[in-house]
Amino acid sequence: MKSIRESYFIAAIPINCSMQTQNRTSIFRNTLLFAVITFGSFLLAVYFQWFGPGTNVGGAFCEAAREGMIKQPANTWSNLSFIFFGLLIAYQLSGATFAHANNTLTRSTFTATFFASLVVFLGPGSMAMHATETITGGVLDMLSMYLLAAFATAYAMQRSFNWSNLNFTITFFTVVVICEIAGQYHGYVPIVGYAGNLAFGLFLITAAVFESYNAFVKHFQITRKYGYWSIFFLLLGFAVWNMWLDGSPLCDPGSLLQGHAIWHICCAIAAYFLFRFYVSEEVGTEI
Repeated sequence: MKSIRESYFIAAIPINCSMQTQNRTSIFRNTLLFAVITFGSFLLAVYFQWFGPGTNVGGAFCEAAREGMIKQPANTWSNLSFIFFGLLIAYQLSGATFAHANNTLTRSTFTATFFASLVVFLGPGSMAMHATETITGGVLDMLSMYLLAAFATAYAMQRSFNWSNLNFTITFFTVVVICEIAGQYHGYVPIVGYAGNLAFGLFLITAAVFESYNAFVKHFQITRKYGYWSIFFLLLGFAVWNMWLDGSPLCDPGSLLQGHAIWHICCAIAAYFLFRFYVSEEVGTEI
């Protein structure tokens, strides 16, 4: 007899999204296509100056603006790490590496492709700001962060409360809207600097709380160490991010070694470990 949670899992995934061996390869193919489109669009937008004039958006992250198309090269190209790990996630989900696992990421091509694409989008989104220092670039940077925080929150809550895909979708977009509203406040916020960053961080904390509830209260069978590693790299990156701002002793505006670039790489690694945490779950085998 199937457990209640296993029955929920099967019911929550639309029939047309169920993972099949023959269409698993579409995860990498579609994520790669998304990466090419978004990264290519970024390059075209920079070349043709579609983002508009630079207004020093993102200029507080130490690296001095250079002449030419890419204003902050270190802070820009470090975002390739998100594209790399997003494609790695898609590649691993496309093969047989995690085919034995029984969870949404291994059983739904849509969810797998969606999550991998969100990780990829963090790259061009952040690049848009650091390459151009424009308002539009800043909007794309924050949007890419909001989308991932929304997924983490909605996915954790869906599994906590056995929600349907509709409830997941409503929660996902609600989180994005709340973050966008918070981002309209442009006053200084201690430690994080910006209200949008605060909303992003609070929703990541919310996701962590629900994941802890899932692991320690509901006793989901999931490999917790990957969650710990994800949090570790996120906190490590955040510490470096704060120590390398303008005016800090570590800040060297002319150097290609930038703390904010290290933050990007740490966040990309954290996103990969979050994936490993998700994909380690075995639905229907609670302990």
